Amino acid sequence: MSSKRQIFQTASTISVFVLLFTLYSLTEGKVYEKCPLARIMDKQKISSRSLISNWVCLAMAESGGDTGKVTTLDNESTNYGIFQINSKTWCREGRKGGRCNKKCEDFLTDDLTDDIECAKQIYNDGGFETVSPQWKKMATKQISWTIVGVVLIVLPAVINAKIYTKCELARQLTANGISRTYQGHWVCLAIAVSGLDTEKTTTLPNLSANYGIFQINSKEWCRVGYKGGKCNMKCEDLVTDNITNAIKCSKIIQQQNGFNEWVMWQKKCKGKDLPDIANCAAIG
Repeated sequence: MSSKRQIFQTASTISVFVLLFTLYSLTEGKVYEKCPLARIMDKQKISSRSLISNWVCLAMAESGGDTGKVTTLDNESTNYGIFQINSKTWCREGRKGGRCNKKCEDFLTDDLTDDIECAKQIYNDGGFETVSPQWKKMATKQISWTIVGVVLIVLPAVINAKIYTKCELARQLTANGISRTYQGHWVCLAIAVSGLDTEKTTTLPNLSANYGIFQINSKEWCRVGYKGGKCNMKCEDLVTDNITNAIKCSKIIQQQNGFNEWVMWQKKCKGKDLPDIANCAAIG
């Protein structure tokens, strides 16, 4: 009888090990280094390139880059994956659900597609502090731009950006229905806020960001990763060399709030000499 019990216990132990091994194999988790992680984030367009160092910093602080990390919390919810996404609000265990409509277990594989989709949604709902309550502490210890910059410089350009001349911008303003009367103000505004650089992105203290040639803000006017905000646009669509969307959204802003919406317009353009565009072919 005793030998039968021993055999049963041995078989049970083996079964447990087999089960654990199977579960481990199914999750296919891995630990990412900073540079491969930055490449994947850039490829999947988690945000503009200027914010990728923040995302890498967050992932390293939360999980050490480990996609298989699971953390049980005191409130009996659980954080999953490389971004430690919580089961109480954002996903459901064993089935799709939560605000991201995802299975929590799908955050534990080396395919970061679901993680990135959900993390973008969390960010758009409230910034990096929503993704990670510890963000304020982490923000002072961000990964050097050099690390991410070196990684991204070897990637194919995913954003076709350019620096406009005054006359090129005037030409685009005309093509998009901006009255010649006010074009001097628009050109002055673009010079003041971005130096006419369509790719410029500026992260602000409130953890929102300004995008593109007119520095349009993500908190109110656009959304990272999907169309939204008062302009119903993706912020990433404001940082290409095609500035049609940037002009459309800026017109909405100007119509609602006037040029005073832009602090730099007040400082650099209001009541001052405007750029001379009289000889530009587009309006000559």
